[in-house]
Amino acid sequence: MTYEAKAPDKKSDSLGFRPKRFWGGTATVDLEGGIGVALDGRPVKTPKGKLLVLPNADLSQRIAAEWSAVGEYVDYEAMPLTRLGFASVDRMGEVLDDTLAEVTRYSETDLLCYPAEYPAALQAREAAVWQPVLAWADATLDLQFQQNQSIIHQPQPKTTIQRIQSLISNTTPYEQAGIMLAIPLLGSVILALALWRGHLSGEAAFVASRIGEDFQTETWGRDEEAAKRAAGIRAQAHSLEIWFKALA
Repeated sequence: MTYEAKAPDKKSDSLGFRPKRFWGGTATVDLEGGIGVALDGRPVKTPKGKLLVLPNADLSQRIAAEWSAVGEYVDYEAMPLTRLGFASVDRMGEVLDDTLAEVTRYSETDLLCYPAEYPAALQAREAAVWQPVLAWADATLDLQFQQNQSIIHQPQPKTTIQRIQSLISNTTPYEQAGIMLAIPLLGSVILALALWRGHLSGEAAFVASRIGEDFQTETWGRDEEAAKRAAGIRAQAHSLEIWFKALA
């Protein structure tokens, strides 16, 4: 049930059509339950037709800046905070059970719980970065994870899974949207939670998630398509850092 915070799914968009900018001025506006973004005085709505209500002035100003920066055509791919706002309003408040099931699935196969079996150089790199994050999760969130260097699946403690579910259940829909984007992006619930809580920056979380890939690149050489994908992941991780800081 992970929400990828994609651009609105419309038939015209699938044919390559990008909406043309139709407004001149962009501003924030008070709405019931929060703050919105107005285009020439008209509040922005989500793809499902709901008002884009945001929880605070900082986040609404940042999203207003994305709309203000639009050129001749709207490019939602260049508006990551807007997409997260859409996800928060349209999806997160209605699918908590699915969200918790998805978090549980990722928790059982978390990247940090399956370090490399070899070579020693890669093992050392992973340990240097991952062990402090695992220690933080234990000390700060009371989450104990077990690492497994075998390809055979090893379940995580039930208490850990229950505590993660409790954490997610008690977050706002805005936090949930960010967390549920961060988890598949980084391949790790642990890294996603560390990014959410501000323990890791977007760059640090990205680097921690890419240790194996970076090691392979050093060993076998650079692949341009893989590098392009990595650049996109890095950009999203940075956007998530901004999102979580604005929510804090």
